[in-house]
Amino acid sequence: MNLHLRLKSICVYTLLTAFLVSSLACSYRPAYLQESKKTEISERWKVQKINPNRLSADEKSTLEQLGTPDCIRFYRRLSQQREKVYAWVYADPVRLVTFIDGKKIDYVVLDEDLTSLNEQQRNRRFWGGIAAGSVAALGLLYYYFIAKK
Repeated sequence: MNLHLRLKSICVYTLLTAFLVSSLACSYRPAYLQESKKTEISERWKVQKINPNRLSADEKSTLEQLGTPDCIRFYRRLSQQREKVYAWVYADPVRLVTFIDGKKIDYVVLDEDLTSLNEQQRNRRFWGGIAAGSVAALGLLYYYFIAKK
């Protein structure tokens, strides 16, 4: 097997592995959930068992006061930093307790967009992709029509 084919197969296997690992790693489930079921609502888990050893002080006090939540939902904070927000949902009576980095927050503006990028970063990535694609297209056009002769 020549060197070119060997390098090509190594690149293909590396890319396949990267895609598989990245798809497995993209979970927003809180680390303190031992057992849970995913619900029909996106990024929402029906709580069955919580590991109290992994909870922060605020989360432990809420767990002691209100008990185990019915569901936990993941959001992002609508701010420049886009912090992770976990909302503990209690059904009877309806209550919503929100935590950012394990600290209880009484009022927070939530965003259902789960990406960690703010608007400026998304625009920069979009226009950077367009610029990179344009440069690549111009390079290919130059190679096929001018440099190949």
